[in-house]
Amino acid sequence: MKDTVKLVISHFFIITTGVLFIISLSNLLFDGNEPLSPELPWQIFLTGILGALPSFLFSFKNEPTKKQFRLRTVIHFIVIEAVVMTEGALFGWYGNFVGALVFFAVVLAVYLFVWAYSYFMNIHLAKGINAALKRFNEDDEDEI
Repeated sequence: MKDTVKLVISHFFIITTGVLFIISLSNLLFDGNEPLSPELPWQIFLTGILGALPSFLFSFKNEPTKKQFRLRTVIHFIVIEAVVMTEGALFGWYGNFVGALVFFAVVLAVYLFVWAYSYFMNIHLAKGINAALKRFNEDDEDEI
């Protein structure tokens, strides 16, 4: 559970940064660099929290099968898209169907970025652990 809490906190910061970047870029490209509303930072903060909480779906007591992991990933994506699209509609982040489709694609891009980041960080961690275990085992063999 401790690792899941770390994952949720990490995802919160990644999601918040990603959303801030996308909104800033969108404002620059499409809105003529108009000033952003004062409510926007709180909306981004809320998006980060609501986008990170579904990561608790990946809190496993036992190692999941590939099928279970894929199913939870699909459910996770659907929950996040539903939450963020609802936020977008409530906060006026898009105004029509085309805007909703673009917004959907942006949320998908942020989702994929967060997954790629987490994946590469976990690979880096696993390599570090494996290297430490290899050194530990080599030290044990030297003592015999």
